Amino acid sequence: MSLRSKLPSAQSLFAFEAAARCLNFTEAGRLLNVTQPAVSKSIAALEAHLGVRLFLRGKTGLALTPDGEILHRAIRLSFAALEDAIDRISRHAPRENQLTLSLSTSFAAHWLIPQMQAFRAAFPDVTLNFQLTGGEATGALGSCDLGLRLDSMVAPGDRAEPFAPEWLVAVASPEYIARNGTLDAPAAGGAHALVKLDTPRISWRQFLDATGQSIRPDLPEIRVPDYSVVLQSALNGRGVALGYMSSCSYLLREGLLVPALAHTLRTGRTYCLITNAGSPALPLAETVGAWICARSAQILREIAPQFAGSAVPAPAGGGAANMPA
Repeated sequence: MSLRSKLPSAQSLFAFEAAARCLNFTEAGRLLNVTQPAVSKSIAALEAHLGVRLFLRGKTGLALTPDGEILHRAIRLSFAALEDAIDRISRHAPRENQLTLSLSTSFAAHWLIPQMQAFRAAFPDVTLNFQLTGGEATGALGSCDLGLRLDSMVAPGDRAEPFAPEWLVAVASPEYIARNGTLDAPAAGGAHALVKLDTPRISWRQFLDATGQSIRPDLPEIRVPDYSVVLQSALNGRGVALGYMSSCSYLLREGLLVPALAHTLRTGRTYCLITNAGSPALPLAETVGAWICARSAQILREIAPQFAGSAVPAPAGGGAANMPA
């Protein structure tokens, strides 16, 4: 029987290794850039698949069971061997015309990759490698050459260029709006639903309070752990999502998503494209970064007329991103 058939997913091993190392699901989630519930679900799936308990959950915290200890020792040795092999391979791998990008899955899937044809026309010989996170990408670039970060999350030493304002708009597919109407003007017989991130930095309630809007409080919800899935659910006509212009501006320009409320929210913060000052590919990273920023500015100019007068600034004293949940 192959190793693949003995595991629910490869991700479950990473979740188990991080949780066993920290003995804390929340801290493991931070290390993996996923939510605590996502780690808990991965561990539960692994335990169910193996038919054993791997952790003891008590009032004082987590502890490994004897079976968990056996698995942790094996994973520790295997991961160390893999890291060593990858490091040795990486030292010999050619870096010419290659860039590694540190991005969220939502930005890669819904903004950058759909524009690959234009990118290839501008950079036919450049290879892009991706280091993706399910949530918002944070922290220093490390070994990556280029990344997207909120301005407050730019690490010392990284060079930042403005990419897009932190600008939120309620979005849905055109078919969904035709069927259900907008949230503030529902169609007769419409059936609205809200698509929500499990642990959002800016919640639906914060958005509605900041923009002075009200909707039915009993609308059904679809909760997911990855923002890329939030936007995909809206694209599939499953509900209304909070769209960040940094990830969904291209979808709005193409008409794949449309506004579902009259007002939008600008927090006063800015998403920046950052380059790693220590990268051996810095000149290429700066050139590619300038192209991406120019592309973003062009798209925002093209969609701006449909949002004229709709943007509400964040309240004085810190903005929507600092409001309590």
